[in-house]
Amino acid sequence: MRLWRRWGSELFAAVGLLMAVAAAVVTVTRPPLSVYLEGDTVHVAGLTLSHPADNSGLTQGRLYTGPATLLMIDRPDGAVIAAAVTYLGGERVTGVCDFGPPTTTEVAERCVLRIGSAAVTCEDALRFEGQGSWQRRCSDGQVLTVTVPAGAEVIPMPFPLGR
Repeated sequence: MRLWRRWGSELFAAVGLLMAVAAAVVTVTRPPLSVYLEGDTVHVAGLTLSHPADNSGLTQGRLYTGPATLLMIDRPDGAVIAAAVTYLGGERVTGVCDFGPPTTTEVAERCVLRIGSAAVTCEDALRFEGQGSWQRRCSDGQVLTVTVPAGAEVIPMPFPLGR
């Protein structure tokens, strides 16, 4: 008892500090997600979207379907506009991204995601040094890293990644 009275508050403070450090480490070290195009298949954080042979009758753009739907339309300047529809926790999520055009050192995009009735904007930047990885910063405070494997094609990300 004497030890507890003497060191109890310091012990509680040390445990609290350790828990705060552990929470920060878990938050910062979240494993990166991958989003990329390989052949006629889009990979989005473990989901696979495929390109129908007839492009579902569309004359413009490239359509990919699966657990989500993605439409990408190329612009003459090298930019791409992309839109996606999926569901998250039973709520419909739509996203629209204005992607590029790429420069020699990076490509950037701005996305608007509508999750139910809430809107979130995200700014994404992919630098071409080393292996590609996006840095996504969203208006709700979310920050995450999205990787692109070597040899895969970089695509827009109108998806609710990490949510």
